[in-house]
Amino acid sequence: MRMIGLHKVLAMAIAAGVLAMTGCNSTAKQAEVPKEAEIPKQSNAQENSDSATAAGTSQVAEYKLIAAHVSTEEHSFHLGLEEFKKQVEEKSNGRIEVEIHANGGLGGNEDELVQKMATGTVDIIIAAPSFMAQSVKEADILSLPYLFSDVAHWERVMDGEPGQEMSRLAEEKSGLFKVLGYFKDGVRNMYTIKPVEGLEDMKDLKFRIQNSPTQIAFWSELGVQPTFIAFNEIYQALQNGVIDGAENSFAQIAQQKHYEVCKNITLTEHDVATRFFLISQAKYYQLPDDLKATIDEAAIEAVKAQRKDDLELDTKYMQEMKDAGVNFIAI
Repeated sequence: MRMIGLHKVLAMAIAAGVLAMTGCNSTAKQAEVPKEAEIPKQSNAQENSDSATAAGTSQVAEYKLIAAHVSTEEHSFHLGLEEFKKQVEEKSNGRIEVEIHANGGLGGNEDELVQKMATGTVDIIIAAPSFMAQSVKEADILSLPYLFSDVAHWERVMDGEPGQEMSRLAEEKSGLFKVLGYFKDGVRNMYTIKPVEGLEDMKDLKFRIQNSPTQIAFWSELGVQPTFIAFNEIYQALQNGVIDGAENSFAQIAQQKHYEVCKNITLTEHDVATRFFLISQAKYYQLPDDLKATIDEAAIEAVKAQRKDDLELDTKYMQEMKDAGVNFIAI
């Protein structure tokens, strides 16, 4: 049975995913979006003037923003955050400094970064819908495979009214996140140690997914054993046989070197991967209005740059993995 059989069960799998998502109970308490007056003011003085110098001014930074993500410095997330840093520091004339931490340096999984934002350790993060769903259950709809027909469809949705409504829900229900925009983490595909060419090859695979009710329901319908492994532990888990495969974008598969132990990529193209570009509400509402506007303007430029880099890197890494002998399986 060829993998084309997968498409015959998608309707059932998607329906199961939607039911799981809508039926799950959220334990998070709803909170109102904090007003500026409700946020405790922090000291504006900062001891670091390096970024101000880089921005062409001797102005000492009044505010410092800590940004963190789990990917490499070559990933489009990092490139997008670098554009954000550049725009913020220039537009604020050095009044804001942005410090970026890559490679999971401040948290090897996105749920850790969400927790650190809650405690004030991190101000800006990139988070998948599954991790957002821990406090905003509606976000998990963006984890649903085959939700978008292609990248253009994804952009229309996330930049349009649905994306705006999701931002509103995330901000109001979490009381923690301010959505600056939506990054894209490529188009996700399956990759496995043994080739997967049909549904029969998926039965009982120990398959790493994100811990999302929607994803659990979907992949379980296809016969795999959903397994939860922290992002920075996937390589070792593949190498040691703890899991038989996973799913991700070409950039993540290549940059994390997963293809060294997983030589087969099945082109399921099941997810145009949405990532929330978030700032702490506490930090955002601490800023004066002119600097809030600076953050908003810089975020628009960062999103544009990140999506452009993401597309280019996906193409680049697909070719690099082909050259390295990775087996690409069309369905």
